[in-house]
This record gives sequence, structure tokens and C-alpha cells, in this order.
Amino acid sequence: MPTLLGNMIVITVLVIVVALAVRSLRKSRKAGGRCTGDCTTCGGCHTK
Repeated sequence: MPTLLGNMIVITVLVIVVALAVRSLRKSRKAGGRCTGDCTTCGGCHTK
């Protein structure tokens, strides 16, 4: 029984971490914070 409880705690923590990561990615994508690889249209690249 303690093994099952330990596994459930670890799985719950992992699910929370993954959910927060997905939330962060979705938020940054909505805000236009993604790189397309085309530095001519990106204001974030500091190339000359």
C-alpha cells in the first residue's frame, strides 16, 4: 500500500509539472512568442 501511495504522489506531481509546461507554451504562443526560424521577419534576432 505505501508503494501505491508513493507512486500516486509522483504521478500527480508529474502531471502538474506537465500541465504547467503546456500552459506556459500555450500562453507564449498566443502572445506571439515563438520563433519561426525566419530572422528577416523576427524582431528578436540581433543579426545585421
